[in-house]
Amino acid sequence: MRLTTTILTIALFVSSLIFPIKANAVTNTSPSIRGESAYLIDYQSGQELYNNNADEKLFPASTTKILTGLLTIEHGHLDDEVTISNTVLDNNLVYGTRINLQPGEQLTVRDLLYATLLNSANDAAVALAEYVGGNVPNFVNMMNDRAKQIGATNTHFVNPSGLTDSGHYTTAHDLALIAKEAYPNTLFDQIVNTKNYTIHRSKNIQPTEMVNENKLLWNNPDVNGIKTGYTSEALNCYVASATKDGRTEIGVILKAPVGTIWSDMTSLLDYGFSEYSNTIYKPAGTVIDTINVDAKPVDLVLDKPIYVTEPTDNKDQISPIKLQVETPPSNLTQVTQGEPITKVNIYNDSTLINTLPLISSKTITSSQPKPAKSSIPFIIKVIIVIATIIMLIRIINKTRKRIFTKKKKKNVRYVDM
Repeated sequence: MRLTTTILTIALFVSSLIFPIKANAVTNTSPSIRGESAYLIDYQSGQELYNNNADEKLFPASTTKILTGLLTIEHGHLDDEVTISNTVLDNNLVYGTRINLQPGEQLTVRDLLYATLLNSANDAAVALAEYVGGNVPNFVNMMNDRAKQIGATNTHFVNPSGLTDSGHYTTAHDLALIAKEAYPNTLFDQIVNTKNYTIHRSKNIQPTEMVNENKLLWNNPDVNGIKTGYTSEALNCYVASATKDGRTEIGVILKAPVGTIWSDMTSLLDYGFSEYSNTIYKPAGTVIDTINVDAKPVDLVLDKPIYVTEPTDNKDQISPIKLQVETPPSNLTQVTQGEPITKVNIYNDSTLINTLPLISSKTITSSQPKPAKSSIPFIIKVIIVIATIIMLIRIINKTRKRIFTKKKKKNVRYVDM
């Protein structure tokens, strides 16, 4: 019996080597994620594919830097030189992972971005905050305003790096929204998809080699970003993007125990790719609304397709898609073909999942004649000039008359009678 068991075990082992089980095999069951909170969305449709405590407020650690990087790209210039201030010596604001920035040192915005998003340098994040916001508090206000604009309503930041603070929190759901906003930015995508990068420093200080801490970027061909994070309070945090067969997903895991984050994120992403598929609900160019421009009808069409993500084995599970067009501007007299006019909000049941631009289907040039320039100012000027000339003539005449009268009196001879 023992010999039979041994032979069977060896046979199973050998067969597993010859016929390995694929990680993305369809399991028909949700993955078991060991993090406190996890969330998965399809990037194209915006639809939720997995949710485990996704609205729980938790410490985000360095995944905070996703928004720090995005704001810097939106407001900064890559080749600007940033002079490092004494703030990098503030132990309450800068500790943990650093690249040992020194006051007076100069680095480009580009190099500071790579240090922040690849090496997760807290001092580089603070330097960018001061560059963009003037000071850290102003930049933090910008972060919170941008988060609200994105729809991350359960998020509040107090620093640009993600160091633990009771007032610094977000949710897996909100982080997915922030990542979804950052992902299409070409420069952001380029940086977070870079494995290593050499920065240039004005002083002979190390390190200069920035290495991406996103391990799945190195060993999973589907993964193409975005950011990791860790503190002793937040534990392991990870926001990842992955693309496979034309579909892109964004996954978030927060407060994961040590040694679980990489395998769990792999399981989460594989689950989304194997259990769901995308179909086009409405293609680009579909007419969504019609407005009048200069009394002429103009169709508002989709700039991009609307996708629907459906379970591969039961397409009836997805709630109906609803569209809500934002009110377009009124009294338009001209538009250009392809010009964004308004937006359409896409709802899955009652949940807003995406917003896409609606563009003009054609060009309309205003038929209203340009108002002629008023001639009144010129007439007034003419009248003023004429009146002035008349007044001058009268003054001259009066003056000449007085002079003549005086001369005449001097020439009069009086005779005694």
